[in-house]
Amino acid sequence: MHDRVDLILVLAVKETGSVLGAARRLQVSGAAVTKRLATIESRLSVRLFRRTTRSVVATPEGELYCEMARRLVEDFDTLETRLADLSTTPMGKIKLVCNLGFGRQWAAPVIDDFSRRYPSIDIELHLRNQLPDLQAEGFDAAIWLWHPPSTQWIIQTLAVNNRVMVASRDYVARVGMPMSLADLSRHTCLLMLERNMAVNIWRLSRVETAPFSETHRLAADADADFATEDPIDVRVSGALSSNHGEVLRDWALGGAGIALRPLWDVHAHIESGRLLHVLPAYAKLDSDVQWIAPYRAHLPERVRLLKAFFQMQLRDAPWGKPIT
Repeated sequence: MHDRVDLILVLAVKETGSVLGAARRLQVSGAAVTKRLATIESRLSVRLFRRTTRSVVATPEGELYCEMARRLVEDFDTLETRLADLSTTPMGKIKLVCNLGFGRQWAAPVIDDFSRRYPSIDIELHLRNQLPDLQAEGFDAAIWLWHPPSTQWIIQTLAVNNRVMVASRDYVARVGMPMSLADLSRHTCLLMLERNMAVNIWRLSRVETAPFSETHRLAADADADFATEDPIDVRVSGALSSNHGEVLRDWALGGAGIALRPLWDVHAHIESGRLLHVLPAYAKLDSDVQWIAPYRAHLPERVRLLKAFFQMQLRDAPWGKPIT
């Protein structure tokens, strides 16, 4: 007889492609996975996986087992969810993933408030640089910046969030304020590293208004050559680059140059005057906050409550416009 743990273990080996990958996901030792898998195969009298030095590949019997196991695990989950929803007190566990910086600064405090309101709901928050396969790793949802290329998930925008150009007062006093996009070529810009390469093309779009005071709006209409509604690719350069956004923000605060940073990260510094909003008529429109979830037949009440709570908290976020 097979129990749910056996089904999950075999699925973990199949989906990660290795015994060690399954062990990491299940938080057990590789030896424990190997031993249990051998027991399952012995009981079935079939080989579920072909093992090589580099990978573990499902046999035809293993493919059939995993297909049926996935359905059974989903049925187990649906059963537990519906039974939990019958309770007058929301309960159960939510596994959530979020971008590293946004998760630490914004999602974690929201989750803390949610937990105080619903103490019977456990939340496991994972912070990642890359959006994982939600279904394969058992995540209920992701709070993610940027729209994923895949259409296999349910995606809903929670809050608008642009990336804007900022610089310190010290930098502007030394070098001057750019008055047009063309001026950026003469300024030191702080570059984000992606896949070990500095991104020196900023794709900027015109925005109708800037969300900060007139004090920081220092003429952005000198771009007659860029009078278009389409995004504009602007080549920038600078000696400093990093794969961590908070480092770029801190360099900007220290006067090292102009950074392109999301509003959630720099709005407080702009409002306090530590950073100036450079060329506020332009922004990079690629960083909206998204709720991303795998398709499922029945959305657990606890997950629905968390989603609604995030919508409520981010609707009035000081760095974004309300979503209606």
